[in-house]
Amino acid sequence: MARVPACGIIGPACGWPVKAMSATVSAPRKGRRKGRVRKRSRLPVKAAGILAAWSVAILAATAWWFQSRYTLSFQWPLRVGLQSPIVVSERLLSDVAALARADQDGRRLSAWQEYACRKFGADCRVALAIQRAENSPGKCEIYHYNSNGTLDWGYFQINTVHLERPGLNLRDLLDCKANIDFAYRLYVEKGGFSPWSTYRSGAYRQYMRP
Repeated sequence: MARVPACGIIGPACGWPVKAMSATVSAPRKGRRKGRVRKRSRLPVKAAGILAAWSVAILAATAWWFQSRYTLSFQWPLRVGLQSPIVVSERLLSDVAALARADQDGRRLSAWQEYACRKFGADCRVALAIQRAENSPGKCEIYHYNSNGTLDWGYFQINTVHLERPGLNLRDLLDCKANIDFAYRLYVEKGGFSPWSTYRSGAYRQYMRP
């Protein structure tokens, strides 16, 4: 007896029409937008570089201008009260100031020396030579005891015999500006530098070039 092949789910044995089926079922593709890849512009980077270069140039020019016109000095920020640790004074370009700089081997005048030079004018060179003879470190808060019981006080080492005046506070003259102002006042009152012993003895001359 002939064996009849089993009827498959889909097959010719059952007499069903066979439809061709794709061997593989492709998964749905995710849509991708094809577009041009944008290149990042280098213009912002170049602009930042140019801006930085200009900033550096402006700062350098400002520093050169400030340095050419002003003198910057530092001081201890604590006194009896607080004070600025930085002193700025406009630079003098006069012939007398140039000679005063030459007297100290070409070193720039400090801010307080510049201020004193402005006060004493034509006698700036002598005034600064006296200041160095009296107080070579150029300190503001400095004093010196003398054998006769007096004190030399502050930037210009003003002797206390000249300081016995009503309303004058000795501590105030530890401020450089106040001390220079009083030294100039004494210079005007006495008609010269006679109040300073280094002037009377001629010791100040060793701080001046011939």
